[in-house]
Amino acid sequence: MALARSDSISRRLMGLDGVILLLVGILLAVGIITVFSATMLRSANDYGTPYYYIVRHGISVVFALLIGLAAATVRLETLPRLSWPLILLTIVLLALVKVPGVGVTHRGATRWLDLYYFTFQPSELAKFTLPLFLASMICAQQNKRHGSARVLTITLPVVFLVLFLVAIEPDYSTTGLLALVCGSIYFVAQKRLRHIGALAALALSAAACAYYYSHHFKDRVDGFAFYLLDPTNISWHLKQAFTAMGSGGLFGMGLGKGMQKHLLLAESFNDFAFASLAEDGGFVAAVIVIALFLTLTSRALMLSMSLDIHFARLLGFGLATSLGLQSFMNIAVVLGLMPTTGISLPFVSYGGSGLLANMITVGLLLSVIRSRAEGKRK
Repeated sequence: MALARSDSISRRLMGLDGVILLLVGILLAVGIITVFSATMLRSANDYGTPYYYIVRHGISVVFALLIGLAAATVRLETLPRLSWPLILLTIVLLALVKVPGVGVTHRGATRWLDLYYFTFQPSELAKFTLPLFLASMICAQQNKRHGSARVLTITLPVVFLVLFLVAIEPDYSTTGLLALVCGSIYFVAQKRLRHIGALAALALSAAACAYYYSHHFKDRVDGFAFYLLDPTNISWHLKQAFTAMGSGGLFGMGLGKGMQKHLLLAESFNDFAFASLAEDGGFVAAVIVIALFLTLTSRALMLSMSLDIHFARLLGFGLATSLGLQSFMNIAVVLGLMPTTGISLPFVSYGGSGLLANMITVGLLLSVIRSRAEGKRK
């Protein structure tokens, strides 16, 4: 029996989409190079070795890869049964963040859990648990009378609770990302237009309330608006990102040779990793990375929407949208096309929680897409 189970798992791994695996592998390699280049001087100054951060990042990459591959072996029919336990786990962990002594506060935001040896950001889990929950609930009600209304009745309280817990950390960028992912799943599920309109109105109302009651959110929006009206009124972080990318020119300054990321660019190996990459590799490297993300997202969406099983189609679309929106939002911020957010660049930025969540998302996406090949064999 153990031999049969091992053979079954190996067959599932062999059936994974090779193009997506290759694209993710290239992006992970780009991330390792970018993180090392951006941290070598800081690591040498703080810890006496240039390898402190890259070793930690390498361990995170290996661990995330193993967990992602494990997620890819999960059978499609098993995933709906995991939706409620995973979304409840997400809610519990998000609530624990607000418990004094448990949640970790950094730069005015409490978004992490202190797990002794490392910190963990529970909101990252929602990037794949919410799509899984919505896809499962929508498909469970699709053949029932008044299914569309019942789906909203069941799912909206859970979605709003997750969004509320993320927003009060505060983490408005992740809240917006999750809201967009959920809204896109509702839309693709072909719910009634009046329901979609009501959801859009709720989202706009929530954004208006955040702007009115949160100084942090208001300052970010106002700062971006002032920048659009007068490009000379640029924020400090964005100015340093522009300087880093501009200094890279067409082909870059070379690995580790760009100094902007070592001196003035904040979060050079996390939120602004794309600027560090452009400083070292220039315009060419930046375009290649954008092309990799576009190819990954478009292929994932195309394969997901071609699936015959409604649940697989919805889940694949939601997971692909989550990855695509994250990469778009991060790069748009660095290019000055969006207000500054705390969204990291998938597979490239430093950070264990985000990398782990992204690899689980890819693993589940590969599991969903594999059902297409299995269906053809049958």
